[in-house]
Amino acid sequence: MDKSQIKIRKADVEDIAKLIKLCKETVVQVYGQILPWEKLEPWVEGDMIAEMVNKQWQRMIVAEGVGEIMGVTARLDDMVDFLWVHPAHHRKGIGSALLDLVEAEISRSGYELARLECFSDNDRAIGFYQAKGYKPLCEEMDEEAGALKKVMTKTFH
Repeated sequence: MDKSQIKIRKADVEDIAKLIKLCKETVVQVYGQILPWEKLEPWVEGDMIAEMVNKQWQRMIVAEGVGEIMGVTARLDDMVDFLWVHPAHHRKGIGSALLDLVEAEISRSGYELARLECFSDNDRAIGFYQAKGYKPLCEEMDEEAGALKKVMTKTFH
């Protein structure tokens, strides 16, 4: 699938089931390498992802191709709240397109920098964000996940 077949748009209510599926599969494949199962289980087997999606879908932006949601992002003020691309669609420019869009929203809202958080052991994501101009600010413990996370920032010029 080439980029011209990928549509980036605001999420709508009909996307909820597809968003839950994307998030559950992404959590297992990406965070399964980083977090112990007992921390992932409420998200994968429980209702935590469904609750998150149902509360937040109105502010989500999705990347869709051939009826499948391949990635999702959202912002909260100056923060890239999350950016998830299904592992089957990594390295296709989807994450870059979503990040560019959410950064533009942050900048248009008057913020001079964007912030995000990423698990410290998520080397793929950290490399991606650094390549997109983010710099590590500090490292904190994510108490809920029981893992270190990096706080990263990018200044807009």
